Amino acid sequence: MKDRTSEYDYAKLIKEEKEHYSKIEITEHLKEGGAHANDSWHYYWQGVAQEISKSAFSNMADYLDRNFGGRHRPIRILSLGSGYCGNEVDWARSLRSSYLITCTDINDQLFLRAAEVAEREGLSMEFLAEDLNFIQIEPGRFDLIFAHAILHHVINLEHLLDQIVHGLSKDGLLHLVEVVGMNRKLIWDENERFANALLEFVPKQITRGLHLTVDFAADGMEGVRQEDVLPLLRERFRPVFEWQHGAFMRYICTHPELGRYFDPNSEVARPFLDFLIDGDSSAVRHRVLRPLEIWGVYSPLRSPSDVAPER
Repeated sequence: MKDRTSEYDYAKLIKEEKEHYSKIEITEHLKEGGAHANDSWHYYWQGVAQEISKSAFSNMADYLDRNFGGRHRPIRILSLGSGYCGNEVDWARSLRSSYLITCTDINDQLFLRAAEVAEREGLSMEFLAEDLNFIQIEPGRFDLIFAHAILHHVINLEHLLDQIVHGLSKDGLLHLVEVVGMNRKLIWDENERFANALLEFVPKQITRGLHLTVDFAADGMEGVRQEDVLPLLRERFRPVFEWQHGAFMRYICTHPELGRYFDPNSEVARPFLDFLIDGDSSAVRHRVLRPLEIWGVYSPLRSPSDVAPER
């Protein structure tokens, strides 16, 4: 394995990552709060959920029960970069079959509240401190490997993706929720210009004249090799279901001010929020703009035995 972390001040990056995510507001559901809790962001994701609902994977716990339950062993799920573990706790509460969910993160302090919930409710979960740049996944062990907004924080992407292939069971799947735009920034310049052009059509009584101005990430590993995620993924996996979306809506809805101004509960603001969402969706659908986000389920192009573990 080529260790690309040696190209960086890796100890500094790790320190910045831990500090950043230790300060983030968390909701009672163990999800990221703050701007990500804006009603406009939830409203946008309702539309994404409608598209996902057309697939067999809209209810992942139900899919796992139907396809992996009732075997001689528990359903085995590995979550990479689990953070606060809100999604994993939701699955644990919903699964009807026996299961074991293994949560991993480089910052084991983020697990504390989820670990308390798991112990209190008797959920079959374990929590491991792992550096995904160097992780070794047990061969053929997991029926589902879940990565939620974590690959864009990984430097040794080739290593991690090969380990995922190697770690999947015979019918195992990778479930990915990821951002895939410009390195260190995410939103492409042309997407930002397009969004600001659309904002010009919105009355200033809503926008207060604000526009998007997105800076490059300066700390941690945010978006460090973001542009490589999709090409490397395509080399190793085929999509069973994939929904590409979000040319710029993330930056509207999580903006500290615009995200609140485009309140879907407001009869005045909601039509303009819909206008922006329609513009975003059309631009992605007609390939006018590159999507920044994917929600997908993937199977490996090669069987796990074809990929030797990297020791």
